[in-house]
Amino acid sequence: MKRYLLVATLLCSAIPAMAQPAPATAPATPPTPSERPCLRPINMWDFQLVPGNRSLIVIDRSRRRFRVNFMSECRNIQFRTGIRFVTRGTGRLSCVARGDSVRFRDPAGPGVCIVREVVWQTPELDQQDAAAGPVRMLPRSSVERR
Repeated sequence: MKRYLLVATLLCSAIPAMAQPAPATAPATPPTPSERPCLRPINMWDFQLVPGNRSLIVIDRSRRRFRVNFMSECRNIQFRTGIRFVTRGTGRLSCVARGDSVRFRDPAGPGVCIVREVVWQTPELDQQDAAAGPVRMLPRSSVERR
């Protein structure tokens, strides 16, 4: 009998809690410039190309936007749909830093681009990218094959 009373009490106390609306989740707060950007490869959600193939915009699972700048032009990255980061840190939660690499598959050999720096992607950088024009991508049929 005690079990039935305990279950009834728990159910009656749970019903008002279920009737209350769930609290709205706040959108991701933009990072402050003083915060050091820490892009973890395990949290990578999406990436976008920047005109000139010298940078990459990476979006993580928290919808924070990072700009990964390369040491030099990263050739053939505009044809890739998947990339991966190779870091020198220990563990899977290390941040991408200077000297780490972005890798992708390329028919001519391994595609490797060395990271120069990781910074926050700001609205000012978005405006500069829009002024530079769209990313120029060649159709597959016009790519020279050897």
